[in-house]
Amino acid sequence: MKKILEQWDEAAQKYVLDQERSEYAKSNKLFVKKRFRDLTGKKVLDLGCGYGYYTNYFTSIGANVLGVDGSEKMIEIARGKYPHCIYALHDISEKLPFEEGTFDLVFCNQVLMDIENIEIVFSECKRILKENGIFYYSIVHPAFYDGQWLVDEKGFKYAKSIRTYLKPYSFENNFWGTTKHYHRSLSYYLNVASDHGFVLRHVDEPCSYSKETVNDDLPLFFFAEYQKI
Repeated sequence: MKKILEQWDEAAQKYVLDQERSEYAKSNKLFVKKRFRDLTGKKVLDLGCGYGYYTNYFTSIGANVLGVDGSEKMIEIARGKYPHCIYALHDISEKLPFEEGTFDLVFCNQVLMDIENIEIVFSECKRILKENGIFYYSIVHPAFYDGQWLVDEKGFKYAKSIRTYLKPYSFENNFWGTTKHYHRSLSYYLNVASDHGFVLRHVDEPCSYSKETVNDDLPLFFFAEYQKI
């Protein structure tokens, strides 16, 4: 995990600039804001907080929030952008430094697909959540993310070609610098959550693409909400 965190330290600045102007990131933010409108008095862990956008948002709607990330550079940027928020540097693929039953909500946005061992993340989230607490995560949709767009004669992206899906594998993205990506099927994610005792409450595959240039019936993101019972 050390090498992966070093990659994110290198990519951090370009990543933040991209997220500030990306229409896909905007659609993700709007979807999260629609789901979470008021968290007054709730204790929230923004797990893999990156540059602190959601840490700041949850603070603005009344939550007591801690943003945690393993990238030192990301935490540095977060503290510069949202200095009124609280952050901690910690490798989230390791045991988390919190007591059992600490949080009402653990929020994990676009992080799990960048971690090799997600089993420990689910295990630790279950441990640190209060009874009836919520674990909410989003990932890029594994059924489509690594596919190649098929384009018609007018330049319209109408479908994606997928060569492999069921078997886990990894590769390197180069959007903001080199970062490692771990592909797993949806069944893998759903079963890991179930194996750790989470109860699935809701999933979403929202529309993210503009129908003018891309087939908007193909999802970019996958959102899942679980409860600790």
